[in-house]
Amino acid sequence: MKKCLVIGAAMLDIIMKIERLPKSGEDVYADSQEMMVGGCAYNVADIMKHFGASYTLFAPVGDGIYGKIISRKLREAGHEIAICSQEKDNGYCLCLVEREGERTFLTLPGVECNFQREWFHELHVEEYDSAYVSGYEIEGEGGDAILEFFEKNPSLTVYYAPGPRIMHLSKEKQARMKALHPVVHLNEKEALEYTGEPDFECAAQKLYEDTGNTVIITLGARGAYLKNEDDILVSAKEVKATDTTGAGDAHIGTVIAMRQRGREYREAVKAANRVSAMVVGVEGPTLTKEEFQKEREKNE
Repeated sequence: MKKCLVIGAAMLDIIMKIERLPKSGEDVYADSQEMMVGGCAYNVADIMKHFGASYTLFAPVGDGIYGKIISRKLREAGHEIAICSQEKDNGYCLCLVEREGERTFLTLPGVECNFQREWFHELHVEEYDSAYVSGYEIEGEGGDAILEFFEKNPSLTVYYAPGPRIMHLSKEKQARMKALHPVVHLNEKEALEYTGEPDFECAAQKLYEDTGNTVIITLGARGAYLKNEDDILVSAKEVKATDTTGAGDAHIGTVIAMRQRGREYREAVKAANRVSAMVVGVEGPTLTKEEFQKEREKNE
């Protein structure tokens, strides 16, 4: 089985539970704080690990206090470190989680936004058939290096989950991403804001026309909308949201893992709905091995 190159960030997530977001100038107390490794690429790779999928977490570990913590936690979680950089430290994300589970991110970028061309030179590209990337890395200064790698290796299936940064990408980078014909993965809010369409069906159609490839739009408790040759609304079980952080990453990570197993997109999205429901039912963006097995049994 060939591997997926999971390109992006492993960074610290500082998760603070609050009753509600403060207004400008207001002072509020947090109920709790927890620090863990996060970042979209790390979250995706961690879900793929639970499925026994083949992947390389291509995320730089920098030189500094955050990089040292991340290095230790990656090894503890069973992930290999593919890139060590002495240029700068990793960034971190302050995740504010409100009482109802909604999350807001404040991110300080670090080395993960400065991908270098030479990092890709060490890869044996023939070992891979696919790659994942988020919008944070494409938007950053290292976005050109990532795009050039994709453009030089057109045989790779690119899974592109731009997230909210899709609104901040330059037109030139947007055009280069579209030309790669990626599988696009967005939530409903992101898809509507980016396309300007009135509903998720129209948004999916517009994205499908732009890329010529599969589009997946997540709809929270309603499931996910799959657009390729067919238009399919894949339903999901409604669950009580504890923390929605990492739900989208878990969703696309599951899709990739299931596709590696040769499953059709409809089946892959159905499984992804179940796994993302597991993630919103626990605190934090990832699942332990025990949580994954326990919740998987409950949802099957």
